[in-house]
Amino acid sequence: MAFLFELPSALLKSPSFQIERVRRHTKDEVERALSDRGTTMREFWILTCVTTQPFSQTQLAELLAIDASDMVRLIDSLERNEWVKRDRDPSDRRRQIITPTKKGVKAHAQLSADVAAAEERALDVSTTKQLKSLKKLSKAILLGDSTETTG
Repeated sequence: MAFLFELPSALLKSPSFQIERVRRHTKDEVERALSDRGTTMREFWILTCVTTQPFSQTQLAELLAIDASDMVRLIDSLERNEWVKRDRDPSDRRRQIITPTKKGVKAHAQLSADVAAAEERALDVSTTKQLKSLKKLSKAILLGDSTETTG
């Protein structure tokens, strides 16, 4: 026999609990969609960054808050898919610059569509107005966080 449990109202009112639940639900949906393409959400984030401009591995790790050793593994995976390449920085031979390949740019376009569809599925119970508010709030929090760490 299955037991039905009700969440305590204090948790339902807690922004940190609410955000975590939305994050987990959305992440699970996106990860499912990306796993069908043989990739992960963090790999998608990296590919998204490097399709806008070249980044060093260190810059990507800092920007995306990913441990440096994990970053190496993630970029290795993207290289195996032939979506990115590493090049030595001519001004500092110790740095690796990550850029997308043509195959990576094409893959990114498809993955972006997959991610958008997965996010839409994950948040399909929300109204357009609620989604707009969520995106606005999320952006304000993220921009506030980045100005605190850089300013």
